[in-house]
Amino acid sequence: MFSIHYDPNLWGPEDPNLFIPERHEVKRHPLAWMPFGIGPRNCAGMRLALMEMKMCLIRLLREYRILPGEKLEDGFQTNEINVIQPNAVFVKVKKQTFSK
Repeated sequence: MFSIHYDPNLWGPEDPNLFIPERHEVKRHPLAWMPFGIGPRNCAGMRLALMEMKMCLIRLLREYRILPGEKLEDGFQTNEINVIQPNAVFVKVKKQTFSK
């Protein structure tokens, strides 16, 4: 992986050893940057973090109701720098009450 991460053909024309943040604005092959590896034996910590996020989401959805906020549509103007993302998402979170 070291040879891929420092390949001047992928990360040039500037020296790949220099930190130039603007070089990440250019579209590259998806496997030009593999910090955790790829395939079935990639980083185990990445799978653990994904499982923890799923468990947190399940608990959040079981205990709270997600409702639209007043300014929900205002935040959906998207920015595309490295990732397409909305500016903001306005929601309300209300604790559910269960009657027995």
